Amino acid sequence: MQKEDFYTLIVYALMFVIALFIAFQVVQPALIKLSIDGGDQYVFTSIVIVAGVLINVVLFELGHIFGALLGGYRILSTNFFGLCIYRTSKGWKLGFRSFQGLTGETRILAKKASASPRLYLFGPSLLVLIEFAVAVLISFLAPNTTMIHHVALIISGVGFLLLVHNIMPFKLDTLTDGYYFVMLSKKVNVEAYNELIRIESLIFEEKPITDIKVFDQITTLTSRVNLFKIYQYIDEKDYENATKLIDLLIVNRKELEVEIISRAYAQKLYIILLTKPKEEADKFWFEDMAGKERKFISNDLSMESLRPYLLYNGLVTKSESECEFVINRVAKALKRMTDNHRRLIEISLFKDAYERVVQENPNWSLPPLNF
Repeated sequence: MQKEDFYTLIVYALMFVIALFIAFQVVQPALIKLSIDGGDQYVFTSIVIVAGVLINVVLFELGHIFGALLGGYRILSTNFFGLCIYRTSKGWKLGFRSFQGLTGETRILAKKASASPRLYLFGPSLLVLIEFAVAVLISFLAPNTTMIHHVALIISGVGFLLLVHNIMPFKLDTLTDGYYFVMLSKKVNVEAYNELIRIESLIFEEKPITDIKVFDQITTLTSRVNLFKIYQYIDEKDYENATKLIDLLIVNRKELEVEIISRAYAQKLYIILLTKPKEEADKFWFEDMAGKERKFISNDLSMESLRPYLLYNGLVTKSESECEFVINRVAKALKRMTDNHRRLIEISLFKDAYERVVQENPNWSLPPLNF
């Protein structure tokens, strides 16, 4: 189990405990005080909880919007459970789009180099705390036999539940505001964060990624930017500069997440397989890479990992079954990609790797590529 998976389980367990507390200490007393019986209990509870979720999701994204504008950013889109309001060259549009986050996402772009994302990240927490304060005030002013007394407490309780997930200072199944907020204590991470959201905005707008910054100081955020540059070098067959940047990440691997360093190792393995004898690739796989990195690459559902893993099993280990396993995962990996320009490049690179494996093993019966 990876560290972020463990943290995710702990956080969701904590949220479950909080949800139980809200159910028994807030919702149940409301049903008793308001004399709601039978099937009406479920109707009342469902309506208030759904309303609480919707209200707080809107509050979260409004917090992001106001914080971003105050911090010097331009709003590109705001997403509520997939319903997205997004900016185009012809104005604002409404549609359904995927999002990264628990309930929604607001995409931004820095207007200036000095833009600070801290207000953008802290905005949702501030609005939920204000909501909680208002709910407490209402509960004191309104008698506990009135609907507004209990509805205010339930809605603020739902907000607090969502806030717990959002402020966690480590990586979960989604990247939280708290996770980013802690990292932004370093100045270089602010610069890297702004570069990352610039790259993500280009992906979102389906434009090619150009002029990627390279960072010599390695952190989790700067390494994510550097990975984009590594992929660009590989696309251009500039293996020398790609290797230099990969080696910089490897030297600082103790500072990085398994996902980042493993994908960096995967790119170096790919370059070795293309430019050096097979024996060097085998030595690199077993001597330079740790077991956790080998395991990550062999299970990673990304084209960036599938490409070198196919080559390694086709040229070095000569495992027909493992190559078939990789090929059968390609369609799903491509579906997960959000960068259409990168998708086309990865298709081309994977085809080249596939053809090389087929030429090396003419007696194999590998499944055809089905992109």
